[in-house]
Amino acid sequence: MENNPKNQKEANEEFASQELKATLDLPTSEITEEILEKCGGFGLFQKGLTVFISIFAILYAQTILSMVFIREKIPFDCYPSNFNESMIPPNVTLDELLNRVNIEKEECSVYNLDTKEGFYTLPTSNSSKEPCNNGRKFYTEDLSTIVSEFDLTCDRDWMRNIAFSIMFAGFMLGNLLFGVLSDKFGRFKTFCVADSLLICCALAKIYAPNYIVFIIFYFAEGIGLSGTYIVLYTILIECVSQKYRSHLNFIMHTFFAVGEIILAGVAYVLRKWHHLLYATTIPHILFVIIALKYLPESPRWLLNEGRFERAEESFNRIARTNKKDNEDMIKLIRKLQRDAESKSEFNGKIIETVNHGNNRKTKDKTYYTAIDLLKKPRRAMISINLWFNWFVNAMIYYGVTLNSIDMSGSRYLNFLLMSAVEIPATILGYFMFKWFGHRKPLCLFLVFGGINCIVANFVAKVSFWFPLILTVLGKLGTTAAFDGVFLTSAELFPTVVRNNGLSTSVSFSRIGALLSPVILGLSVYGFWIPLTTYGLLGIAAGLLILLLPEMKDACLLQTLEDMDNL
Repeated sequence: MENNPKNQKEANEEFASQELKATLDLPTSEITEEILEKCGGFGLFQKGLTVFISIFAILYAQTILSMVFIREKIPFDCYPSNFNESMIPPNVTLDELLNRVNIEKEECSVYNLDTKEGFYTLPTSNSSKEPCNNGRKFYTEDLSTIVSEFDLTCDRDWMRNIAFSIMFAGFMLGNLLFGVLSDKFGRFKTFCVADSLLICCALAKIYAPNYIVFIIFYFAEGIGLSGTYIVLYTILIECVSQKYRSHLNFIMHTFFAVGEIILAGVAYVLRKWHHLLYATTIPHILFVIIALKYLPESPRWLLNEGRFERAEESFNRIARTNKKDNEDMIKLIRKLQRDAESKSEFNGKIIETVNHGNNRKTKDKTYYTAIDLLKKPRRAMISINLWFNWFVNAMIYYGVTLNSIDMSGSRYLNFLLMSAVEIPATILGYFMFKWFGHRKPLCLFLVFGGINCIVANFVAKVSFWFPLILTVLGKLGTTAAFDGVFLTSAELFPTVVRNNGLSTSVSFSRIGALLSPVILGLSVYGFWIPLTTYGLLGIAAGLLILLLPEMKDACLLQTLEDMDNL
C-alpha cells in the first residue's frame, strides 16, 4: 500500500511521456495547436490581449465611419453677383437679405439685386435669376463639416463623396502593402508602422489648407488604417487555440458595433468636424505606446519563419502569464526546430545536386504573396471564392450603412439604429456558427440578405416602416455574413500567407464599397436595378460558399500544402 502513490506517480509520468510521443508524431499545424493548449489555450495572457484588441475595435469603427458625419450638407445662402454689404438697407440684416435673395425651390440659384437710393431693394418673384457662382455663406453655428470648410456644394457637390472614395482607394493599396509586410516582417512591426502613419495623416488632414491636400492626407490615412485592425485580428487568432477562434471572432465584431453606437453619440455632441476627428484620432497615440511595450509578436508566425528562439520566448511569456508548466511545450518547439533543420538540410542537398556544375545559387522561398494563392487549382478556387464573398458583403454592408443618415428622420438616430442592429446580428451569427458549422450559416445569411433586397423592389413604400424594416433586416443578415466570412478566411488562409490573404480580401471588399453607390445610381435606368443587382450577387455568393471546405473544429493551416490538401 505504501508504494501506491509512487506507482501512481510513475504511471502518470509514463502516460504523459506516451502522450508527448504521440503528439510529436502529429503534423506541424496540430503540434502548434498542442503548444498553444499547453500554454493555456485562452488564459490570462489571451484575455488581456482580447481586451486590448476589443477596445481598439471600438476606436477603429469610429475612425473609419467618422466619414459618415464629416461629409454632411450644411445650410447655406448664395451671394448675388453685385453684392456689397454696405448697401444693405438699415432695417434688414445680412441673413434676412440672403434668405430673401436665395430661391427656395432652387438651392443653387439667386435673384439679382436692384438698388434704390444707394440701397438694395428686396427682390420679388419677377426678379431675374442667376446661378450661385459668387460665393456662399454657410450657417455653421450648429454643425460644420468639410462641405462648409471647402465649399463642397452646388457645382462642387460631386466632390463631397470623393474623400470617401479616395480613403478607400488608400485602403486597397494599404491592404496589399501591409499584407506583404506583415507576412514578411511580422505582425507587431506592421501594426506599429501602420497606426503611426494613420495618426500623422489624420491629424494633418484637420489642418489641410485646401481640399486637394485634405484628400491626399485622407488617402494616406486609408493606407495606415488598412494595417491596423486586420493585423491585430490576425495576432489574436494566432495566439489562441482552435476552440476559441469562433468566440473571439464574434466578440471582435460586437465591439466594432459598439464603436459605431458610441460614434453616434460622439458625433451628436461634437458637431464641429475638427473636434470629431480629434476625438477619434488622439486615442490612437495611447494605443501605439501601449503596443510598443506590451503587444506580442505572433508565435505562430515566428515558428513558421524558423525563428525558434524568439518563438520559445514568446510561448514562455504566454505560459508564465497563464501560470502553466512549459517543459512539454519546449520539447515540442525543439522537435519542430529539428524537423525544420532536417528539411532545410535535405532541400539544400537536392538543390546542390540539381545545380551541380552550374555556378548558380538557389535560395529557398521563405515568404509568399497573394499570387501564391492562385498557383494551384484547389487553393485558387478557395481564394477566389472568399474574395468574391468579401466583395459582395462590403457592397451591401457599406451601401446600407453610409446611406443610413439620408433616410427621413434624425441622422444620428438613423445611424444609431443601423449600428445597434449589428449586435443581435453578431450574437445570432455566433450561435448559428456554433450549432451548424461555418458554411451553412454563412450561406443562409447571404441568401437571406439577397432575397431581402429583391423583395424590397415589390414593397410599396407607402409607409415609413416597410423600408425601415427591410433595411434593418438586410443590415442584420449582411452583418452576420460579414462576421462569418472574416472567420472563414482566417481559417482557410495558412499562416505563411494568412495576413496577405486577409489583406487582399479586404481590398476586394473596398472595391465593393466603392461600387455600391455607383450601382445605386443605376436607378435612373430602372428603380429595380440596384436592389436586384445586390440581391442576385448576395444569393450567388451564398451558394458559392457551399463549395468551401468546413473548418469548424479544425486546426489553423500552417502551409500552402495544407491548403492544397483540403
